[in-house]
Amino acid sequence: MADYTICPKFIEQASINKNLLYDVLWVFLPNNSKRICVDTNEVIIDEYNKTVKNDKELLDWYRFLTMRRELNIAKTEIDKNDEPLQLNICRNSLDKLLISDCRSHYNSYSEIINKAGIKVLDKNLAAVHLNYGGIDFPLNTTNSKLKITEENVFSVVKDICQEFKDLIENKGMFKLLVNKAGERVPEKTAQLLFFGVAYSYCSANDLKLSPEVDSGNGPVDFNLSQGFKANINVEMKIADNKKLEKGLWSQLEIYNRAENSYKSIYLIVKYDDLYDKKIAQLERVLIYRKGRGENLPELVIVDSTFKESASTR
Repeated sequence: MADYTICPKFIEQASINKNLLYDVLWVFLPNNSKRICVDTNEVIIDEYNKTVKNDKELLDWYRFLTMRRELNIAKTEIDKNDEPLQLNICRNSLDKLLISDCRSHYNSYSEIINKAGIKVLDKNLAAVHLNYGGIDFPLNTTNSKLKITEENVFSVVKDICQEFKDLIENKGMFKLLVNKAGERVPEKTAQLLFFGVAYSYCSANDLKLSPEVDSGNGPVDFNLSQGFKANINVEMKIADNKKLEKGLWSQLEIYNRAENSYKSIYLIVKYDDLYDKKIAQLERVLIYRKGRGENLPELVIVDSTFKESASTR
């Protein structure tokens, strides 16, 4: 059973963005071992009520939530202090998971959050965490205990890419990238999903995760680093991107020089088999050129092709 604290501002955002209602809030209503933490006096419930009473869909959610309190709500004793109510509740809860509309709203409370071991999930991370799992990685990996070198950081980044690949191909998260008709989401959405997976790993391994770093030659999608020398770039492309080949042979090399990075990963996401021959050709050339001693990126292919349910297959 996992207990989550929900920031009242998240409820406000759900009245504007209904995806938050369907992808996050409604997840708590079935009997699926997920509960919402509230204070013993239910003051935070009153905060929710101020928003939901003006929105029919949110009001329906609220009524179902409070109708079966013993299944949907976990009451938590709080301390008498001046910190925000949701932080107080989360700090005293068992799982210490806080769902927020935006992580940056809690920057001024970083000391409290770090000391208490609170995990702040923004709206995108929360949706992935609740519906697909895969974000509860161990607090430390083997590599995090070793001396920080570029090779060790690169090993962690490869783990991140393989986890992302596994979640997409084997854990049902392909549904977030492509629909049944084969229509894909924008590349930025795929990058955001990768950020959600990478963020948890980076937090666990004390790595800096920087999206769209631009040192004057255009922005690389992701730079993961610890210190000045341990810098790894990750560039993501959807297979139908017109710059697929350029990204591998020249674009990423320019980014690597700009970021003082000697190791990098080129992540290709395919959503059908139309570009398989092109990808296979890239792989063959990459192996050949690496065999000649060229310092080139590691290639990771992620298949997000829509898959029918196991019973249908």
